[in-house]
Amino acid sequence: MRGVVFLQAAANGLGVLVVALYFAYLFPPAQEQELAAREINVPVFVGYLVLMLLLALPLNALLLRRSVSWVRDGRPPTDAQRRLVFSLPLLETGSALVAWAVAAVIFGVVNSGVARVSVGIMLAGVVTCTLLYLLLEGHFRPVFALALAGADLPADRRDVMPRLMLSWMLGSAVPLAAIGLSPLISPEQLDGNRLSWLTAVGILAGGAVMAVAAVSVARPLNRVRDALRLIEQGDAEVYLPVDDLGEIGRLAEGVNDLAAGLRERQALRDLFDRQVGQEGLADLAMAGGGPGSGDRREVTVLFVDLRGYTRYAEQHSPEEVVAMLNRFIRVVVAVVNREGGWINKLEGDAALCLFGAPHDQPDHALKALRAAAAMPAELARVEDMLECGIGVATGEVVAGFVGTRERFEYTVIGDVVNLAARLCEEAKGKKVPVLADSTTVAGAGGPEEWRGVGRLSIRGRKERAEVYSYGAERERSRRSRRKGTPWSPNADRSAP
Repeated sequence: MRGVVFLQAAANGLGVLVVALYFAYLFPPAQEQELAAREINVPVFVGYLVLMLLLALPLNALLLRRSVSWVRDGRPPTDAQRRLVFSLPLLETGSALVAWAVAAVIFGVVNSGVARVSVGIMLAGVVTCTLLYLLLEGHFRPVFALALAGADLPADRRDVMPRLMLSWMLGSAVPLAAIGLSPLISPEQLDGNRLSWLTAVGILAGGAVMAVAAVSVARPLNRVRDALRLIEQGDAEVYLPVDDLGEIGRLAEGVNDLAAGLRERQALRDLFDRQVGQEGLADLAMAGGGPGSGDRREVTVLFVDLRGYTRYAEQHSPEEVVAMLNRFIRVVVAVVNREGGWINKLEGDAALCLFGAPHDQPDHALKALRAAAAMPAELARVEDMLECGIGVATGEVVAGFVGTRERFEYTVIGDVVNLAARLCEEAKGKKVPVLADSTTVAGAGGPEEWRGVGRLSIRGRKERAEVYSYGAERERSRRSRRKGTPWSPNADRSAP
C-alpha cells in the first residue's frame, strides 16, 4: 500500500512537471505570469486537491486491503480476490484518470481560457495515468505470482500489446498531440524554432520510453531463455515465477511444465532403473530394443535360492517372512553390485543374477565367482537368515527383450540359465554353499580356492556336469572327520 501511494505521487508529480515544462516553453515569462494571474484559480485548485486526497486514500486503502488480505492470512485467494488482484493496476489507473478528467472540466469551466486549461490538464492526466499503469503493473507482479500459484492464467489475456501501446502513447502520441495542439494553446508564440525544439524533445522522450518498454518485455524473455539453456544442460529443477497475466506468463508457465515433465521422466527412469536394477536399460529399450531384439553373447549366470524357505514361511507370520526376504535381497544386491553384476530377476526367496549382460564385461566369470564366494558369508552375518544354495554357470545366451509390445522384459535365454538353476538345487540338496561348472572356473583362470567335486548328474540333462565348489574342501573335511575316513580332493570325482 505504501508502494502504491508512492507510485501515484511520483506519476502525478511527473505528469504535472511535464505539462508545466511544456507550458513554460510555449509561453514567455511575462505572458506566463499574466496567464497565471488571469486563468489559475488557486483556491479551487487547492480545494480540489484536498478533496481528491480525502477520497482517494481511504478508497485505495480499502480496495488494497480487500485485494491482498489473503496474503496476510497465508491462504490461497478466492476466485473473486484473484480477479480483484489482477484488476488492481487498471482500477488504480482508472480512478486517477477520472480525477484528471474531472479536474480538466472543473478548471476549464472555472477559468476563462477553457480550451487552453482543459487541454493542458488532459495532457498531464494522460501522461500521469499511462506512466502510473506501467509502474503499478510492475509493482503488483509479486502478488500476481502468489495469486497464480496453483491457478490457471486468465483466458485470452494479452499484455504485451497493451503495454507497448501505452508506451507508444506516453512516448510518441502525447508529445505529438502536444505539438499539434500548440496552435490552440499559444498561437501567437508558435514559430519554427519552438516547434523544432518540441519535436526534438518528443523524439528523445519517445525513444527513452520505448527503450524502457522493450526492456520490460526483453527481461522476462531473457529469463525464459536462461531457463531453457539450463534445461538443455540437464537441470530439470528450473522454475520460473509466473507473474505476468499475458503471453509472457504463458511462456513461463510452458517452461515450468516442460521442466516438470522432464522431472517426471527422470523420476520414472530412475524408478525403472531401480526396479530392473540396471542403469541404461531404459535407453537400450528406447533405442530400438523391443520384443525379438537381442544379441548372442557369453555370460555367467548366478542363481541363489534360500534353503528351508517353505518351512520358514509356514512357521512365521507374513510380516516376518517379508522382513527376512528384504534382508536377503539387501545382501544379494550389495554383493552383486559390488562385483558389477546385475540382478535380472527377484523371485521371492531366489534371485537370478547376470554377469556380462546387458553390458560387456570381459572378466564376468571371475566377478561371478567372487560374488558367489562372498555371498554365503555375508548372509551368515545377518540375524535370522536362512542358509542358501548358489549355482554358477557360464555359456552363450541370447540377451535381449522377450515378450510383446504390451509387456516385455530384458532377460537371457540359453541352456546355461537352466544349468545354473540346477546347480543351485544340487547345492541346496547336498548342503554345499556354492557349485560352479568347469567353464566358469576355467574362464576365471582356475582360482586355487575352487576345488573340483566331480561330475554330477543334472536333472533334465543327458551329460554330467563337471562341478567345482568354493566350500568343498571345508565341507568334505568336516564330513571325513565325522566318518573317520581320510579325505582327498578327488575322492568324490566320478568318471565321465
